[in-house]
Amino acid sequence: MCPTQMQAGTALKRSPFLVVRQLSESEVRVYSKLHGNLTSYGPGMIDILGIFEEPRDAESVAGKILEVCRCDPAALIGELREKHFLVEGDRDARDMFAEYVATARQRNEIARISRVTFLVSARCNLACKGCYHTFYDFKSGHMTGEFADRVLEGLFPYLKKRGIPTLLISFLGYEPLLNFETVSRIHDRAHAMSKEYGIDTTFKIFTNAFSLNEDVYDWIVRNGPRLSFKVSLDGVREDNDQRRLDRAGRGTFDRVVGNLKRIIATGVECDVLTTLSKINFPNIERFVDEMAAIGIRNITANIFCGQSAEERTLELSEEERFEAIKRMDLATGKHGIEFDGEWKFAVVQMITGAHFTCPAGMRQMVFCADGAIHPCQRFAGTELTFGTFGDDFWEKLGEGRCESYDRWTADLYDRVMERMKEGHADLTGWSCPFVPFIRGECLGKHVERDFNERLIEYYITRPMDRIIAKSRIHC
Repeated sequence: MCPTQMQAGTALKRSPFLVVRQLSESEVRVYSKLHGNLTSYGPGMIDILGIFEEPRDAESVAGKILEVCRCDPAALIGELREKHFLVEGDRDARDMFAEYVATARQRNEIARISRVTFLVSARCNLACKGCYHTFYDFKSGHMTGEFADRVLEGLFPYLKKRGIPTLLISFLGYEPLLNFETVSRIHDRAHAMSKEYGIDTTFKIFTNAFSLNEDVYDWIVRNGPRLSFKVSLDGVREDNDQRRLDRAGRGTFDRVVGNLKRIIATGVECDVLTTLSKINFPNIERFVDEMAAIGIRNITANIFCGQSAEERTLELSEEERFEAIKRMDLATGKHGIEFDGEWKFAVVQMITGAHFTCPAGMRQMVFCADGAIHPCQRFAGTELTFGTFGDDFWEKLGEGRCESYDRWTADLYDRVMERMKEGHADLTGWSCPFVPFIRGECLGKHVERDFNERLIEYYITRPMDRIIAKSRIHC
């Protein structure tokens, strides 16, 4: 039953997943630990929710609601039900969680891929310390235009048939611009097909921006409105140049920032991807200030993970991770810069409701030159795949006959359901499974609950324009 459709006489109560935090005399934040939907209300919301501590008929409490705030009680109750802040009086947490998982599982039974990444190059022009591609046997090679054409030929009919109106094509390496011929060919072919099929298609290039020759620069200028870049840079000069080195062992900061400025000058959207470690931890604010000064409007910050004993010494402690994310958020907020990272899907998106476990394989896929298909960019080149690409892949995926996709989604949902056995009927503990994977641990390992709880508590205090819009109804 739709949340806004309710039979007369239905008893409602506070959701067992509800979290209520009063931030000030004038503001109360409410969200569901299962459905998200963080919303800002006036102080009267505490008393209104108190009315529903026990199941109450909505019509019978209209007068009590009017005593608390001047609003339309039916409209307010409708919003609270729509956001799953109020639920039917006979619902318990385990039943709600099981229904939530079953609904999401059914919704994703057939994939709705709207993001495709091409792992086009197996070479890199840098020798960065702690590169995660050194953690395992990186298996991909240089991608040919002919193989990419095969992927695109099935992709656009799939999008059209599934009613998916937009597509983001990303290019990944090692360093994708070392195979610029294939990058430009994919772009041109996909752009032509996007017009043919009526699919709004944009392109993103993940690059170290170390080598930006005139051919690439001219191509950026010609195709700017459809392009965006995410450039890797690990802090201010003295920090970045301890890790991100060229083949001769020299620091890369000056050359990368010079090319970064060239890209920004074209008007193309250009973001920065940084990896937080003990090296750049002391200078977070200074780095953000420098990026703001050259015009960066988005920073993605992931957390460094090492493989060798020496590299593990560069990892941030849990306390430092929390502090680093908090400091990055405050520093970027000062400049109006958007800030995200691998941790954000499980945290901020949880309290906004834009979540269900990992979107890998449900919204995005990565294609390698050897035909391997990976569920997301972080697993690109690893042994974790959807099998090997065949010309019938998109047809099978669109008809729900892709066995590898079915196995992947079944594993994700089954592991989420197993959490109820631990007494955790919510998704707070979810985190990206990449680090457990590369360290040979279980993909579904429940490792981040306390950390995520702490981040959530921080984020619900942040300005709403950094998270989500205010309630439609003043209370």
